[in-house]
Amino acid sequence: MEKDLGNYRRSYEKSELLLKDTPENPIELFRTWFNEVDAHFPEDETNAMTISTIGLNGFPKNRVVLLKKYTFEGFIFYTNYESEKGLAILKNPKVCLSFFGQEPKDK
Repeated sequence: MEKDLGNYRRSYEKSELLLKDTPENPIELFRTWFNEVDAHFPEDETNAMTISTIGLNGFPKNRVVLLKKYTFEGFIFYTNYESEKGLAILKNPKVCLSFFGQEPKDK
């Protein structure tokens, strides 16, 4: 089966992010963005994030976890250290976090 998704395109233009306008610590920028999304969607789990790791089998693996805290040193979430995710992070602590930001409903 084949389906052409070439026309499934929206414009996600909002504003531009210029290097000269970014704070020295990127966590400050994250805090601004997080608070903006949280204010627009208080009923949603703004702290839901996708964590990507290199699984024990050597392939990328994604899971949704909840951000519990962030500091200037980084992001804190809970996991079972004995789980596949926990073991993968122990083996390779280089992970990727991704937050989904949707358009405000009033637009």
